[in-house]
Amino acid sequence: MVDRQERQMLDNQSGRNRSFRVGLCCILALIFWLWGAVAYGFVIDETLTNNTPNNPADDLQDVARWSNVPGSVASNIRGLGEGLEYAIAPDFCSRIIPLFADTKPPTCDQIQTSIQTAMAHWGQDHPSLTFKNVTSQRSAQLPPQGDPEPWRGFGAEIDLFVLSPQDYPFLADFGAYTSFWYLNENPIGLQGRPLPGKTITSADIVFSNQACYFWDPRKPIQGCNHFESLLAHEVGHALSLDHPNEFPQRNFDTDNRLGNVMSIDCQNPTKSLKLSTRIDPQAIMNSSLGQSLGTQTQLSVDDLGGRNFLYPICQARATAKQLSQRPPSWQLFGVLLLGSFTIVFGTTTLMQQGDKRRRRRYKSGG
Repeated sequence: MVDRQERQMLDNQSGRNRSFRVGLCCILALIFWLWGAVAYGFVIDETLTNNTPNNPADDLQDVARWSNVPGSVASNIRGLGEGLEYAIAPDFCSRIIPLFADTKPPTCDQIQTSIQTAMAHWGQDHPSLTFKNVTSQRSAQLPPQGDPEPWRGFGAEIDLFVLSPQDYPFLADFGAYTSFWYLNENPIGLQGRPLPGKTITSADIVFSNQACYFWDPRKPIQGCNHFESLLAHEVGHALSLDHPNEFPQRNFDTDNRLGNVMSIDCQNPTKSLKLSTRIDPQAIMNSSLGQSLGTQTQLSVDDLGGRNFLYPICQARATAKQLSQRPPSWQLFGVLLLGSFTIVFGTTTLMQQGDKRRRRRYKSGG
């Protein structure tokens, strides 16, 4: 026999179990809803709005690209021909090595190798987007202060420096800072025809001598930026990509399915692209929103989608390696679960996948 008090206790326990099951079902339903509804994407430079800042739908018509033209800076031709050529300032190593907080800081040879590796991330499986060190043939040079035509191009196509915020005020409070310059001329696409937008002529990546960095990805140092990750992020800016998590209203994607490779039409890169307001927490182009950058060197599917929009690959389908960039299912589940708790509990947690920086507004000419 079960007395009245025991029955009441059993009823209360049953009620709590039902409440738990209902709550769990709600969370699972939210996860599965997110699984089908999440859409991530890429965003181009914030200042390129096609003169319609309140209408992001047409921004892709105003994008800046490096032009697919033969030749090199040695012959005063700037573009993808001979690879994007970069020069490292002669005092780069001596200025940045003391800023590494590792017990054993890197050597200059290791830094130069890391620079090439960070750039090569953006050229993976791409037939035309390569990077070449021309430091021995071309001196890194910033546009002279007050020069009325900085878009004429100074130094190599991409130059790297370490400067103080006093010498380079845009660095204030940031670990690195990227500027690029462009002409108001349509660039030549990889299909050999002009594409809408502007033609990039040079880019400057500047590290701050007031920041600290760490070398070993296995031993992150609180408050310091991982050097290779930060540089890989900056190279994305030199290609004219921006921070998806800062400008969600300007993100573009081709579908609403999580982790899908973007299929970019070589002949018409804007085809199938549409606005998408959700953010991929794995994207290397995310900003860390004022925090130091941790280890994040691999490009996400959306980073590759932005690259392939800017520099379309004229192939029928993505390569196996590009498809392998899709995050594994357990990572996707974890991201969606994090998103669920963010919505349910009202938190605003963002993964630190960007840099501690802000870019200048670029000037145009031509």
